[in-house]
Amino acid sequence: MSNYEPPVPVVLAMVICDAIYQDPATQKCTLLGTFSTINVRKFPATHRMMAVHVAMTDGYGVTRIKLMLAHADEKKDPLFAQEGTIEFKDPRVVAELNFAINNITFHEPGEYRLQVYGNDQLLAERRLHVFQVGVQPRPQA
Repeated sequence: MSNYEPPVPVVLAMVICDAIYQDPATQKCTLLGTFSTINVRKFPATHRMMAVHVAMTDGYGVTRIKLMLAHADEKKDPLFAQEGTIEFKDPRVVAELNFAINNITFHEPGEYRLQVYGNDQLLAERRLHVFQVGVQPRPQA
């Protein structure tokens, strides 16, 4: 028995957005409202909906893919993780994966990281900053 694992895919793009529309006829994706920061008024804060689009290529055979949202402080538990498999029948193909993350709660401001893994190897990472913004006082009439 061999310890050989096929090479992991190469990530071409990883985009965080509000939503993804995929045309049923063409399978083309439209990414709506791309962002890399979230502004909230108070913590804990629940972000109702975000989506992540990942495009990858150079995959070989069946590959385990995991998307994880983690705090930059690696001692803290991840906020989200989703795992599945994809089969690359041809390494020249570009596979596009869409993930939906609903009702994620941030307990503090700071830097978070969206990470995509292939066969337990980190392939790509995107920073996501969560900021607390002050409430502006209303002018007196």
